[in-house]
Amino acid sequence: MQTYKYLILHKDLHSKHHLLWSAVFAFLLWAPHTLFADVSTLERIAEAERKVSYVGLRVKTFSSSRGTRTFEEVVIHKSVDVSYRKVVSAVGERRSSEGSRDRNEHRNDNRRRDDNGDRRDRRERNRNRSEWRQVESPFSQKQIKLIAQNYNLEESPSTEKIANYETNILTITPKFADRPTKRIFFAREKGVILRVEDLDAEGVLREMFVYNRISFDPETVEQKWKVFQKEIKPIPPRSDPISLADAEKILKTKPVQPEYMPSGFQLQDVRSIRSREKDSILLEYTDGLVTFTLFEKGGKPPRLSDRQRGEESETELKGKKVYKHRFGSTDAFRWSGAKIHFILIGAIPTAEMQKVVESIIQKSNEK
Repeated sequence: MQTYKYLILHKDLHSKHHLLWSAVFAFLLWAPHTLFADVSTLERIAEAERKVSYVGLRVKTFSSSRGTRTFEEVVIHKSVDVSYRKVVSAVGERRSSEGSRDRNEHRNDNRRRDDNGDRRDRRERNRNRSEWRQVESPFSQKQIKLIAQNYNLEESPSTEKIANYETNILTITPKFADRPTKRIFFAREKGVILRVEDLDAEGVLREMFVYNRISFDPETVEQKWKVFQKEIKPIPPRSDPISLADAEKILKTKPVQPEYMPSGFQLQDVRSIRSREKDSILLEYTDGLVTFTLFEKGGKPPRLSDRQRGEESETELKGKKVYKHRFGSTDAFRWSGAKIHFILIGAIPTAEMQKVVESIIQKSNEK
């Protein structure tokens, strides 16, 4: 009887182990397939943006320290190298109340800065409306690889039609805290991006665009291109890709790279900045979606406007005076070393930015 019970128990355990390992094996097969499928969706979107021609009108909204701006843009896209956008109207704009708490105390200074800022904004809007700007192809293979490492990707069907096209959604959520979320609505058949929503770490919508009208008809695209082509005057790039060895020649010393790096970030690009002095470079770091940029300049310190200096606050990090101000929706830090002047700009949390600054200062002191 005991032997019989043992055999029954052994048989049950064997069955349970078999079911357990079957479930584990099925999960191992399913999980990579799911991840692969959603990364493949991002690759499909990137491929469509490179190959599918279209012309359309979209609304773009973004928030910064100066308020929320909304524009209408016309976009003509024929290939990776022939893709342009132009602002055709300012749909709406509201000024932010941020920074107005001390208005009574500094009313005259604020009014003068606001007047200067308004004039600058008007010049910027007028220039944007009269200029065509090149649209960069989204999601290079390097970016896709980093996004897959640092973010979760999930594709889902959408019941929403955009510009009369059925859509799917690719949601990109962070694996690390204090990172943004991106929602991409793309044409189910064509794979072209029709709407993008960028949400910050708190889930607040910071930037978005959506197409009101878009056409994939080759004849329509070609007709529009013949009209727009007469207006388009490509703007020369403000920087050129270089190697770290070339950067050392420009600065006449080795570029200083941060010892501290936020999780998932890598050096993406090194570029020389076109200027009269020819003594400046930038190092661009990214986790696939978020970017921060380190400007390094030899010679004299960079020139700043009165408005920029007026908005700065001073702090001390690692015994060095560091100046901080808002740059759009991000923070900017500047300071000077023995041979190099630094500016760090990025959409990463202030505490992380300060750690990057401290690591650069520490490394500069060791040189």
